Order: sequence, then C-alpha cells, then structure tokens
Amino acid sequence: MLNDTKIKALKPKNNRYKVGDGQNLYILVMPNGTKTFIYEFKSKQTQKYKRISLGKYPIISLLQARSKRLEFQKMIANGDEPTNSQTLTIFKDVLKKWLEYKKPQVSAKQLQTITRYFERFYLPNFGNKDIKAIKKGDIIQATDELNKDGKFETLDRALNNITAFFKWAVTREYLTHNIALDIDKSALFKKPEVINLPGLYTKSEIRNLIQNINEYSGDIRVKTAGLFALLTVARSFNIRHATWDEIDLKGRIWCIPSHKMKMKKSHIIPLSDQAIKLLENYKIYEFKSKYLFASPQSSTKPISDNAIRSMLRNLGYTNEQLTPHGFRAMFSTIAHENISKHGLNERIIELCLAHTEKNRVKATYNHALNLDDRAKLMQWWADYLDDE
Repeated sequence: MLNDTKIKALKPKNNRYKVGDGQNLYILVMPNGTKTFIYEFKSKQTQKYKRISLGKYPIISLLQARSKRLEFQKMIANGDEPTNSQTLTIFKDVLKKWLEYKKPQVSAKQLQTITRYFERFYLPNFGNKDIKAIKKGDIIQATDELNKDGKFETLDRALNNITAFFKWAVTREYLTHNIALDIDKSALFKKPEVINLPGLYTKSEIRNLIQNINEYSGDIRVKTAGLFALLTVARSFNIRHATWDEIDLKGRIWCIPSHKMKMKKSHIIPLSDQAIKLLENYKIYEFKSKYLFASPQSSTKPISDNAIRSMLRNLGYTNEQLTPHGFRAMFSTIAHENISKHGLNERIIELCLAHTEKNRVKATYNHALNLDDRAKLMQWWADYLDDE
C-alpha cells in the first residue's frame, strides 16, 4: 500500500509509470514529475478496462483518493458504472458544472452577477482547492473585507450564493455537508448601524407621492395595494397576503389572524373612510381571488414582495428616498409630531403599528381596548394625507 512518504519519493522516468495502492487504485507518475491518482475497472458493457483520473497529488490526498475508490466500488456493486464526470473534486471545476446547471434557470444578467460573486471572493481564495477540503473559515476569510467595510448587503448576497452552490453540490454528491450553513451570520458578523427608514415627511413630498400613485399607469392591483398600505400602515407582508374574508367593510375593520403577524398575535386595523372607499371602488374589478391583491400571473397567489417597491421605483423614488415599509415610519413620525392635534397618546400610535407592549398586563389590556381611539387615529391619518 502507498503512503505519503512513498508517493513523495517516487521519481519521474523517461516513460510514465504507475504504482498500485491496491484494489485498482494507482498513482500515475509522468515524465514531467506530475503525480495523478487513477482508478481502473472493467466495464460490464465493453468488457474492457477503463481508467478514471481522480486528481493530481497533493491537491487530492491519498485519503481522499481511497474514499473515492470506495465510492466507485459501491457503484460497481450496484450495477452502475463510474464516469469521469463524477470525479470532479476541485472547487472551480464543480462550480463550472453548477453554473452550467443554473444557465437555463436564470437570465443572462443574473447568471453574470452570480458568477462575479465567485470570481471576486471565492475563486481567488480557494478556486484550486478540493471542494471537500474547504472549511467555513475559508469562506469567512474570503468575505471578511466586506464585513470590515460594512458592506452588509453585498456580504449577505455573497454568502447566499455560495450556500446555494454548496446545496447543489451536496445534492449531486460532490459534498456530504453544506458547510456554508454552519456560518451564523448574526453571531459572526457585526451588525450595521441602525438607520432610520426612508420616507417622505414634508407636505409637498406627501402630496406628490399620493398624486404619483393615483396617476400610476401600471397594474391596478399594485396601485391599490400601495394606497391601501399608505392608509393602513400595515406591514408589507400583511398587505400582500390580505384576503377578502379578513375585511369587514360594514364593521370598518381589517382583522389579521395571528399566524400572519410578526409577533404571532392577531391584529385589528380600523379602516378609515378613505380606506373603505378605496376598497369599494376596487372591488368592482372582480379578480376572482381570495387575495385582495392577487398576482397578475396567478389568482391563487398574492402580488410579489417586490411589486409595490417596483412601482415606487417606476415612479422615480429610490430606495434611499422611500420603501413600502417607509410608510410605517412616515406614520409614526408624523403621528408623534402631531399628538397635540389629534389628541391621542403614544401608546395608541404604537398599537396602530402593532408594536408589542413588553409589559404583559398592559399588553392584554391594550389588545382588548382602545379600538375606538385607534379608529380615530387612523381616520386622522387618512384626513392628514387627504389634506396634503
């Protein structure tokens, strides 16, 4: 049997030669000194011997070569025949296979973006390394510059891409475990500084926003969803997944069940005159879906999580200026600044936003009461928007 000392001691000759490790595994020594592990077996189809290259030594270790030999022996015992496509072990080679697999699934632009992440962070660091030898520390080191520079969105995308790649590699049995899943982002990477959510706060900005949405020429579902989000200041998920059976137009309330809420507690949103009118006018379109705002592609699905954001982008607002979640920040800021005008306290504002009271006794009391006050505040907010 071979060992590292014996392999290192093998000298090149005028002609290539091989030295056996047993059970059809060999190290092939070339005249230029290159040493490559090979596996030979007799094909059941042709009854001739085939040779498969496992990779160059020492990039492929003796232990890895033996492990691959065992895999091939199991395949042969099961009636399968090993092929060279199954011997890929180098990171860049397996990555190439994955990118070929992704090509028909994504746009050319998206594929180019994915490829750039690997070219920028991973290939320079461990592109020539055995994929099974890569540790989570290698991934962390490759992306550490992003963490230090505070480029957290890019960092998150880079990690998501390699996680997806390793998931595929496990499925195709190039790996037995997705090491990228072992990276705890919340514990490892420093958190970005808290930045106030973008929003529009002056009278002229709000007036222009409402006018722009009303004049939006895109899909009526997205347009109405944007206005409804502004009037109710509900979270984007709840807007998109709102169903008609949650809406009581006569009772003037929207009852969101607990399983749809962030804190897993049901939430009631009083509907203003403007919100009622918006839904009544919108209902005549009869999209025949349980969702208020069904996807244009399928009535069984809600609009996408990017639909309202895309509308805002089409209207000329950047991410720094306004996001759908920014409607909530606008409401919170303006309602707090105008407490003397609407006469309702901070607790009512937080209840309208479905922010949870930390004190359990207060939380129970607040959940049961204050609906009238919340209705007054939501009507004040709708009138404030109309006044703009």
